[in-house]
Amino acid sequence: MTSIKQCVFCGCTNVPPAELEIAVESKHIISVKVNGFKCSQCGEEYFHSDAIKIIEEIEKLK
Repeated sequence: MTSIKQCVFCGCTNVPPAELEIAVESKHIISVKVNGFKCSQCGEEYFHSDAIKIIEEIEKLK
């Protein structure tokens, strides 16, 4: 993921890279941090689909 040009929710063009903390439903892991982007206006978060695959694998470890 190289950049986000515009937030799809609010139209803001300031969507800088950010470290995002994603909640995980697992017995021993509460959350994971992934690289992504966060809209500076509405806070909408964007991350690569590979992060979802990893989170799903972690959640299977219950």
